Amino acid sequence: MDSLWDENADNSSVTDVEWSRISDEYTNSGYRDGITAGKEASSQEGFDAGYATVGVPLGHQLGLLRGVSSVLLSFLKDSSDPSPSPSPQSQRQALLVEAQDIASQLARVRFSDIVPRDLEAEQHAREHLEKEDGADENEETARRREMEGIEDMLANLGASGKAKDTSGRPTVDDVHALRDRLAVLAERLGLSLGIDLKAIALPHG
Repeated sequence: MDSLWDENADNSSVTDVEWSRISDEYTNSGYRDGITAGKEASSQEGFDAGYATVGVPLGHQLGLLRGVSSVLLSFLKDSSDPSPSPSPQSQRQALLVEAQDIASQLARVRFSDIVPRDLEAEQHAREHLEKEDGADENEETARRREMEGIEDMLANLGASGKAKDTSGRPTVDDVHALRDRLAVLAERLGLSLGIDLKAIALPHG
């Protein structure tokens, strides 16, 4: 079997083909997942207008970031030549670890972490809790929080099977930092994403 780092004139074209295939698959998947996530999150709150103006854009952008991270991670794992120039195995491993960390952190991000606060909606929710069905609403909220806790635990399981530190929820600034790390990683791999990651700017609440 050929070495991952053999210099071969054909490697460049093979890498381009692999990258194009993986990029199309994962980026499109990330886009679709992002749209779905945004729609579901907004629909759960019953804000149809919010779906159009908030849910779709946020879901789209988060989906793109997750899609790109999946592309880079898969590329590093599967490509016969993940870098345009020979690199030591230790450098490839470092890039792989970085890609895994970014993907893991993006997986922790929930819609509620990045959606701008709607003070009017929050006030309405508080008033609703004071009514007769407040107990049912509280029970539903408790179930939702329990499910979110399970999602966090699953998303943060490391390769060793031990849960990573989950203290603190991701913020918009955290997502922007992950975006910048993705851009640096793609640059180090010498890959053109066809996406301007800097254009992905989530609104602050």
